[in-house]
Amino acid sequence: MKILWIRQNEAIGFNRPYTWFVIGLRGSGKSSFLEHVACNYLENGHVLLDLFGSRDGEGLAWLRSPYAKDKKILLLRGAGVDIQASFPVKQADQLTLKDLENYDIIVSASPLYLNMDQEFYYAAGITDLLYKRLSWHRLIYVIVREAANFYYSRLKVCDNQVFAKSQMVYLIREARHAGLALGLDSIRYYAIDIDIRNLADYLILKSQGMLGLAEDLKWLYSFFNPAVVRSMPPENFIILTRTGALGLGQFSYPEWHKRERENILASVGIKVEYGEVPKQAEYRGTFKTVPDSEHAEIIRLYVNEGLGIHKIAERLKRSTRTVQQHIHMHDDAVRRSGFCPACRRVRSPCEGVLAFGSRKAEAAE
Repeated sequence: MKILWIRQNEAIGFNRPYTWFVIGLRGSGKSSFLEHVACNYLENGHVLLDLFGSRDGEGLAWLRSPYAKDKKILLLRGAGVDIQASFPVKQADQLTLKDLENYDIIVSASPLYLNMDQEFYYAAGITDLLYKRLSWHRLIYVIVREAANFYYSRLKVCDNQVFAKSQMVYLIREARHAGLALGLDSIRYYAIDIDIRNLADYLILKSQGMLGLAEDLKWLYSFFNPAVVRSMPPENFIILTRTGALGLGQFSYPEWHKRERENILASVGIKVEYGEVPKQAEYRGTFKTVPDSEHAEIIRLYVNEGLGIHKIAERLKRSTRTVQQHIHMHDDAVRRSGFCPACRRVRSPCEGVLAFGSRKAEAAE
């Protein structure tokens, strides 16, 4: 990354948990810039989590990057999705803090989920996991292409829009305390709330198109030709830092970046099969329904770990009545059809096992 500083100057390093906010048109090189920043963090020994990308799976291009040869890569998938790949694959809700330390590149891409709702639901869980890091020795650089996706994912686990927005602001504000560097992009400057924009350490401007700069940024025209701001090569950018430094920069465009209309799954040798869509949790006033994944966890804890109903209820923060109901529902389905539909939707190995007939559970009771 080369920068010609026009006002002040600043040494940019990649060993601090900075927040990068990139604004520009579609096709202006926002994603490729975030990938370039990611490369710098990887070169400094840190971790990359490519959390959100376009619907065509652009984040999977990491599998053919130069880092695929010597970095440990993990792919995240949704329940009900079978993936054949040469890289390790894990269901997104089973990701652990240990995984974040053991792997160098973790990719969560849209084609690896049944639908958008499932992807957002799991992304919210991943975000919650990130903020459980109480200590760290490597930064995690998180890419969120189209920053509004961060907000939508919080809506999946929040009761209302106001709470979702406040959570998003809190998570970005506290990112540095969890050792998280963030790379966010957006097409429009005002599409992201001012409370979030003000948290950026670096504001990166790509081509702004015919409408030009947002009202708050029009003072930049005193430094840059409007024609340059409207249209610039994908590898060029304008940078404004939190300390007020201003510059014109250039970066090396990654040749392995996903090309328009390319079938990235075929290009990186991944085969995906989609099953039935698991049911997700729904907020209904004062309570949240039990999703298929939690139902399967109830059965697993009862059958495989031999936990009693009270211990399961305590661990999952559910009532004993809810836990008991789901065990009965599971067994009724197995007796009736030979399998539990909820467990099958999330590919649980307990789908055909009678819970009340398990020895471990009976011993616990």
